[in-house]
Amino acid sequence: MSSTSPKILIVDDEPDLLEITAEYLEMEGYVPLTALSGAAAMEILNATIPDLIISDITMPGMSGFDLFEKIRSDSKFQNTPFIFLSGYADLQHIAAGKELGSDDYLVKPYEPEMLISTIKGKLKRSRQLNDSMSQQMESLKNQLFRLISHEMRTPLTSILGAAEILSGGKEALSPEDFTEFLQMLKIGTLRLNRMVEDFLLVIKIESGEVSKEIDFNGACIAPLEIATRFASVLEEIKKNKDITLNIEVSDESPYLFIHPPHFEDIVARLFDNACKFSPPGAVITIASHSENDRYIFSVADNGNGIPLDKQDRLFQKFYQVDRESHEQQGAGLGLYIAKKLAELNKCTLWCESDRGKGTAFYLSIPKKV
Repeated sequence: MSSTSPKILIVDDEPDLLEITAEYLEMEGYVPLTALSGAAAMEILNATIPDLIISDITMPGMSGFDLFEKIRSDSKFQNTPFIFLSGYADLQHIAAGKELGSDDYLVKPYEPEMLISTIKGKLKRSRQLNDSMSQQMESLKNQLFRLISHEMRTPLTSILGAAEILSGGKEALSPEDFTEFLQMLKIGTLRLNRMVEDFLLVIKIESGEVSKEIDFNGACIAPLEIATRFASVLEEIKKNKDITLNIEVSDESPYLFIHPPHFEDIVARLFDNACKFSPPGAVITIASHSENDRYIFSVADNGNGIPLDKQDRLFQKFYQVDRESHEQQGAGLGLYIAKKLAELNKCTLWCESDRGKGTAFYLSIPKKV
């Protein structure tokens, strides 16, 4: 038996059954750890993390159900497979064990082959989940490395460069150069600030703090007024791209069940996304219409569109389409945040796109009728 053999904790107040089960596991190449009570099991768990836990239900002091809940409350054991092995074969106990979230429920007396096959299956699944989690963590690490090395360094380099030149004194620069470096300083600072604000907002969303801000009593929203504001934003963008804004929003103020700041945030992110990925000469259309008890707000462009095989990943954290072709995409959090804010407000946000025909994002909001 090697040091890498899976360790299995068996908890049962019947010494004979505990010994027999441990012998079966040892013959199969596992390392059995035994405990005659829930308290004894917790002492073992304070010293080691087993690869799998098997527990009886009815035991003096701490029951198997209590042990399971205590173990699952500890983050260290969230992914450790847990199997109930009990003399209770009635539906009520089996259902209770499964509803708690255990990985399986076996009944005494058990067939050794069935126990071993169940253990093998749960350990295999556990390895698959751990491998998948490791891959996700590696991917996240690479994404964060790229974000820090490029997305944060780029504006910082711009800020530091402009600050260094300006610190040399205004008299060494022409008025045009001085204005240009001030603008460079401003753009770099705003870009870095937006990135930091997005990170903080993601933390607030995932911690549940944002959901506490929402007033589900609804509010009167002025979509045309909000859409019109983007015309002034577009003037700055037009310096680099010739983009036309087409507003097809009705002059009404519907009563919508969405937190107003969240509505503006979502729409602003959709508009920013359309501007960012639209080629020169593109048209961005902001539109709205009522549909029964819903209000549909959309932001569409006639750009290159998004390949079908990439559309289901659009709203993932840090995901960016054709990263290599668009070096100024930001952190990849805009659509993720927009989707989360929509869901928190019980709204629906989705995308429709055809390669070469443009992309449209739709926000469906409940309205008071």
